[in-house]
Amino acid sequence: MILIAVWILAIVFSLIVVRRIGRFRLPIWGIMTAGALAALIFGTISIPDAFFSINFNVIIFLLGMFVLGTALEKSGLLHQISLRGLTLAKTKQAVLFWFILLMAFAAAFLMNDTVAIIGTPVALYCAGRYKMPVKTMLFALCFAVTFGSCMTPIGNPQNLLVAMSGGVPLAFLSFALYLVVPSLICLFVVYRILLLTIPDRMEPVVQVNKPVIFDAALSRLSKISLGLVLMLVAARIVLSFFDIELPFVLIAIAAALPLLLFSSRRIDLLRGVNWSTLLFFASMFVLMAAVWNTGFIQGILPESGLTSVPALFGVSVIVSQFISNVPFVALILPALTGSGVSLYMTVVAGCTAAGSLTVLGAASTVIVLQRAEKSGETFSFMQFFKLGLPVTLIATLVYIAWILGIGLLVS
Repeated sequence: MILIAVWILAIVFSLIVVRRIGRFRLPIWGIMTAGALAALIFGTISIPDAFFSINFNVIIFLLGMFVLGTALEKSGLLHQISLRGLTLAKTKQAVLFWFILLMAFAAAFLMNDTVAIIGTPVALYCAGRYKMPVKTMLFALCFAVTFGSCMTPIGNPQNLLVAMSGGVPLAFLSFALYLVVPSLICLFVVYRILLLTIPDRMEPVVQVNKPVIFDAALSRLSKISLGLVLMLVAARIVLSFFDIELPFVLIAIAAALPLLLFSSRRIDLLRGVNWSTLLFFASMFVLMAAVWNTGFIQGILPESGLTSVPALFGVSVIVSQFISNVPFVALILPALTGSGVSLYMTVVAGCTAAGSLTVLGAASTVIVLQRAEKSGETFSFMQFFKLGLPVTLIATLVYIAWILGIGLLVS
């Protein structure tokens, strides 16, 4: 009876792949919500357990960053920052290069979900401004935040779990040694592959230097909020060296509070929040908890996958497609105690690279898709997978080879 949750997950996954029933297009948040409701109706998880399975820290964090992202977009400040960041680009090819690089390094220090939220309107704006294929820019954002977030302990939540596990001394240095170079190689591979989707990539682009601020008052408040976020991220990095964790929730509160307290457009900002994405994540937590409680996922993990870099990488990529990578990392960490830094870095690389394979591999990709659909743009599961499969295969070879090589050098 309890394995019903696994079948529900399989149906949810299948529906997300096809996204259609007849002429009806199914929203990804609706599919996941229906899956969570089915898990409750069939009794695979109790209502109290479902409530407590929701990671409200994640929901609050996303809500705060959605408010900031909406303010940056509606004030025009986001467009201004984007134009300044791409001033070196003289061709469409260069626009793609600098966009990937900027989004990747932003994800490394602001966390992948943050950049997915803020970066989606930037990607759409750049697609329109520079006449780039919309899907190319959206895919560039998805892959950039995925591989960019792999480079530091604060790039995504699972990295932080590994960094604070006690198995990775000098976390920032270890991440830099094991993961920066292969992540940069993967970003370059993404850039070269996505170039193939731009038929006129050497066409010159015209840069615009005039201001694009739409709302001066909202822009000033947005700068304050953005400044607070950057200060708290810097504080988080410094405090991490003393084993002190600054909660992401505080960063989200700093992002939203000045805007909601002092902006006359606070209602407009709340309307701009992508509430369907928040519902998707709440539903995902419930369904994944129901599946987790079956013990099915734990039972299929091979013991050999915990001692070999290639096997552990493969397990991390595959399992992360079906359950959230955060609970997977939480499960795997106790089994890695005393195993050496290389295996910890393998889990980080595998769980992160999982986001380049399918839409469900990373929460940041779901955020990009949901944000894009709110603006009338989208991409399908198979469109992402066709690009993601070769990227993931190359990433697998690059990360495994580099981690094994560094492991031999430092052993």
